[in-house]
Amino acid sequence: MSLKRTLSATALIAPLAILGATPAFADEPRPVPGNPNVVVGFDDDTEIFRAKSSAPSLAMACPPGEVSYRVSTYSNSHKAIGPTQSNHNSTSHAATSTFTATVSGTVSVSWNVSGSLKVDRLIAGAEVATGVNLSASLTASLGNTISIPTPARKTTTATYGVWRKKTNGIYHVCGQKPKNVTAWTPWRVGWYLKQR
Repeated sequence: MSLKRTLSATALIAPLAILGATPAFADEPRPVPGNPNVVVGFDDDTEIFRAKSSAPSLAMACPPGEVSYRVSTYSNSHKAIGPTQSNHNSTSHAATSTFTATVSGTVSVSWNVSGSLKVDRLIAGAEVATGVNLSASLTASLGNTISIPTPARKTTTATYGVWRKKTNGIYHVCGQKPKNVTAWTPWRVGWYLKQR
């Protein structure tokens, strides 16, 4: 069963804050109303998903030097750009919290092993596994603003940055020993929210 929800961005944010519903899963952060290039999500990389499909077996014949990245699992990770902001609502009714990005920055694809890897192969393998378009780098720009209802006596924290797909798999150069590689590939610019 898919963990994805199909609520609209507006329908997602208000009930979550006011009614205490379960937050949206991070495999599909929602577009910010009025700003489709920026998304908002709640959970970080605590959810693990199986790859949507896998590449051919490494045991099959391959041309020497050919590179593949076969992903087995993936999750979502938010790379912060700038400080986490927070707002506590000490009133007895819901209030709107508004946050604005104060720092800009660029996040690039990265991995956990030493040495140079073919970035295009990492991206291609991650895209096949996750079913979304990914980038070698993304820039989160200054001035982006988001507003969200904060329930009575609760605190909303917001961190601006870049959502990445964190993938785990086998990086293989034909004729060489395969490597277990974890890669973080930029996906969308957006906000990571928490409410307590």
